[in-house]
Amino acid sequence: MRIKKTIKGAAIALGVLGVAGIVSASTVNVDLDEEHQVIRGFGGMVHNTWQGNAGLSEADAKIAFGTGDGTIGLSVLRIPVNESSNNFGKELDAAKYAKKYAGNDFLVYATPWKPPQNLQTPYTLNRWGTNYQTTKVSESNWQAYVDHLNSFAAYMKNQGVPLYAISIQNEPDWCDSWTCWSDDELYKFTKNYAGQLRKNGNKVISAESFSYDKNLYNQILNDAGALKNIDILGAHFYASEANTGDNFFQYSLADQKNVERWMTEHYTESDGSANYWRKVMRTGDQANVNKLDTVRAMDVGYEIYRAMVVGNFSQYTWWYIRRCYGLIMEKDFSNKIQIPSNEIGKISKRGYVLSQYARFVRPGAIRVGATAKPEADLYASAYKSAGGDSVIVVLVNRDYGHNKTVTVNVPGANIETFHMYTTSEAKNAQYEGEAEVKNGSVTITMDAGNTSNKDCIVTLVGVGPQIKVPREPFGGTAVELPAKIEVENFDVPGVGSGNKTYYDTESEKKGDADYRNDLGVDIVMGGSGMAVGYTNEGEWLEYTVNVATAGKYKLTLNAASGSTTSSVQFLADGNPITNVIAIPQTAENDWSVYQEIEGGDVELEAGTHIIRLAITGSYVNLDWFMLQAYDAEGSVVKEVMAISGIDLHLDAPTSATYDVFDLSGKKMATFTARNMTEAIQLWKNGSIMGNMKTTGINLIRCRTNGRVAKVHTNY
Repeated sequence: MRIKKTIKGAAIALGVLGVAGIVSASTVNVDLDEEHQVIRGFGGMVHNTWQGNAGLSEADAKIAFGTGDGTIGLSVLRIPVNESSNNFGKELDAAKYAKKYAGNDFLVYATPWKPPQNLQTPYTLNRWGTNYQTTKVSESNWQAYVDHLNSFAAYMKNQGVPLYAISIQNEPDWCDSWTCWSDDELYKFTKNYAGQLRKNGNKVISAESFSYDKNLYNQILNDAGALKNIDILGAHFYASEANTGDNFFQYSLADQKNVERWMTEHYTESDGSANYWRKVMRTGDQANVNKLDTVRAMDVGYEIYRAMVVGNFSQYTWWYIRRCYGLIMEKDFSNKIQIPSNEIGKISKRGYVLSQYARFVRPGAIRVGATAKPEADLYASAYKSAGGDSVIVVLVNRDYGHNKTVTVNVPGANIETFHMYTTSEAKNAQYEGEAEVKNGSVTITMDAGNTSNKDCIVTLVGVGPQIKVPREPFGGTAVELPAKIEVENFDVPGVGSGNKTYYDTESEKKGDADYRNDLGVDIVMGGSGMAVGYTNEGEWLEYTVNVATAGKYKLTLNAASGSTTSSVQFLADGNPITNVIAIPQTAENDWSVYQEIEGGDVELEAGTHIIRLAITGSYVNLDWFMLQAYDAEGSVVKEVMAISGIDLHLDAPTSATYDVFDLSGKKMATFTARNMTEAIQLWKNGSIMGNMKTTGINLIRCRTNGRVAKVHTNY
C-alpha cells in the first residue's frame, strides 16, 4: 500500500512516551530475517442461492474489496460450485465486482457442497442418536464428480475470472445437509483422482473439515502419492472459540510436510449483531452448545492472530460478507434481532477488526518473527510486504479493563515512521497519525478512545527507505545477444522493492536438482541438464541481456508439458514482445520429453534490457530459450554456439564471490570466500576493510546463489 506522509500531532495521538514514561511498556521484538508463511490474503463468502441473489452488489464489493479508508481490504472471494451447471453463473457478477476493486491482488476459489443429483447416492448419517438422510458420492461416480468440478473451473476461466483453487468438498465431517465422505474415502479419492482437478490451471484444496479434524488429513499427508495431488489444506474453525486451547490451531504434521493452510470458513456468532463490541447473550454456533457468553468483536482479531501465528495459516475467509453477523451489515432475516436501518450496508465492527489485517497485510506479504505474547491478553504478529517497502505489526489487546503501552523494535529495517490505525468500541480503523522511529524503535499506547472497554486492535505500518541490495545478472554480466539462455540461470535477486528477479507462487522449493537451493524457484533434472519445473500461471523469471545491434531476433525455446493448457509469454522491460506461446502436450503426457518450439520473431532496441519469461498457462517445464540474429540479407540465421551462464550443479566452484552493501545499497567491498560462514568471518574481523572503519548493519551477498546475510559490525 502507499501511505501519505502526514503528521497529526503523533506524539499526542499515538501516546509516544518520553523516557520517564516507558516504565510499564511491553516489548515486541520483530526479526525480519525469521520468515514464516506467505500470506495469500483475507476474504469472505458469497452464496447467492442461500442469500436470495443478494450476496454482493457492486456497491458492497467496492466497500469489501477496496483498500482505502472506509473499506475492508478483502482480496479473496469464496464461492460455491453449484450442483447444477445451469446455475454456474450465480456468483459470476460478484466475482467480477470483487476483481474490479481488488485489482491484481484478487483471487477467487470455489467449494462444492453437493454433486449433481445423478451422482448423489442416498446415505443415512447417525449423529448423537439421530438419523439424518443425506448423500454420498459412490466410488463409481468419482470420475464424473471430477469432471463436474473441472467443468465449473473451465466456466469461470472462460468468463474471465479463473479460479485460483477448487476444493474437493465442504465439511465432509458435518454433512447432514450435504455430501458425506469418510476419512478413508477422501484419502483414496485424493490419491487417485484429485490431481486431475488442476486441469484448468487452478490449485487443489483438500476437503475442508468443519472442526479442523486432523484425522481427515493425516493419511493424505503421510502418503507422498496423495499429498502431491493437493496444493492447499483447507479447514474451518467451528468447534473452536476464544477459550479454545492453542493445540486446536496447531498441526505438527502439516508443519513437517510444509503444507500451505487456508482457513476457509468461520463466524464467531450468528444470533447477534456484528456491531456488538461486548454483549452478554445466549450464544452457540453449529459446533458449540447454547450458553450464556460474552460476544466480542475482538474475538475475530484474536482468532486471525492465532490462525497466522499459532496455526501458520496463509489465508483467512470469513463466512458471509454481507449479513447481520458478517462484515457488511444487513437486516436479520431470522427476525431474532432488530438492526437499525442506519447500520445496514455499512462496515460492521467485525468487518473493521478484520480490516486491520486485510487492508495492510496484503497478498504476498511474509509473516516474520515477533514476540507473540509480550504480556497477558496482548498479542502481536508482524509481516513484511511483498515489495519490501513496508513492515506491518498488528497488536491485539483483549484486556477490556486496561490500555496497553508497547515498545516495538524492528532492528535493521531503517524505518523512519510508523503509521497507526485503531479499531475499538469507539473507533473504526481510525488513522491516528505517524510517529518517528528512532534506532528502529517506537513506543505507543493502544488508546481505545472514549469508552470503558479498553480492548482494541492496532496496526502499525512502518515506512521509509528499506534495506535494498541491487539485483545482478547471473554470472555478474549481462547476456550478450544472440545467445542461448538456460532458464534456470535467471538473474540473482537483490533485496527491497524493484529488486526481485523471479516470482514463484509456492513457498516450498520443489524439484530434484541440487541447484540454487537458497532460492524458491523449482528446478528439476531434465532437458539439456536442468530445467525449471512445477510452474504455475502467474509465475515469472527475469534475465538481463545486452543488445549490441537493434533489430529482429528469432525466438526458440525448449520445453515439455503434460498439460493441454500450458503457455508462456516474453516481455522486455515490462512490455510484451511475443504473443502467448502455447506449449504443446508432449508424447504420452510425459514431462521428461522436451521439444523445440518456435516463438516467432521479436524486435529489440539496442542497449540493456530485462527479459521476463512469464508463465501464462501452468505445468510447463522450461529448459532454455534462444534469441538468434538475422544476417544483413535477412534470410540466414546466425548460429548460437555457446550456452550463456555456467552450470554450477555439474562443476561446483571451491570458492565464490561476495559483495558487501550498506543499508542504502551502496557497494562497500568485493572479495572471495569458500562459503557464507567464512565470508561473514572475514568481514567481521576487519581483514577485508583494511584501514576503512564501519559500524552498524551491512549485507553480504553471494553472487553464485543470491543468498544474503545480515552482519552487525563495529570496528
